[in-house]
Amino acid sequence: MTEEKIRLAAIEFARVHKKEIAHELTDLKRFPPDTIPVSVFMAGSPGAGKTESSQRLIERISSDGHTVLRIDTDDLRGRFEGYTGKNSSLFQAATAIIADRMQDLAIEQQQSYVFDGTLSNLERARKNIGRCIHHERVVQILYVYQDPLQAWKFVVARELRDGRSVPQESFITQYFTARENVNALKREFGSKIRVDLIVKNIDGSDFAYRENVDQIDSHIPERYTKDTLHDALKNL
Repeated sequence: MTEEKIRLAAIEFARVHKKEIAHELTDLKRFPPDTIPVSVFMAGSPGAGKTESSQRLIERISSDGHTVLRIDTDDLRGRFEGYTGKNSSLFQAATAIIADRMQDLAIEQQQSYVFDGTLSNLERARKNIGRCIHHERVVQILYVYQDPLQAWKFVVARELRDGRSVPQESFITQYFTARENVNALKREFGSKIRVDLIVKNIDGSDFAYRENVDQIDSHIPERYTKDTLHDALKNL
């Protein structure tokens, strides 16, 4: 099967099965409704440590018998025929269809959730956040920063371990757009959303936590351009 046929087959599978998969993964028995539901959107480059941070966040805010839902498109790819890890980009549109349906249900069912992604798609992020605000949910963006050279090393190590591949050019694009989009969303939505920042040590542990920031660059000035980052990664 060609790559395009794999991509289209995945989209068709997602459209046909999105309801049943979303209902399974947002089961109210596992994830009870909240009086004041919260939506947390992770942001940052691949390899920054977002998944680990989101898991720790869920452990911290979950109480006995009350677990917070986590939505991660990476976890959905394994449901698709033809997924190998190295072809993850072919399943981006398909997993987004199911993730959107999961968010629809979580909002409808008054469930709190953490959406684990890079936030590199501004229009999708704007739509999701606007929808949450419309439903009077508490909205937070948690931006996780790791030095991009170290983050890339983590990406390469993950590919060797799990087979999941992120092309270097895609990594560079997501590294810059995640920051730009968080800043843009904060400017647009202002006090309706809260942006917190986690700065990671080289070993992946937390170095610093900044609450309710207005602009990422005020706390972590950008040291790279796309060209200089490309050159630095090439020389690793």
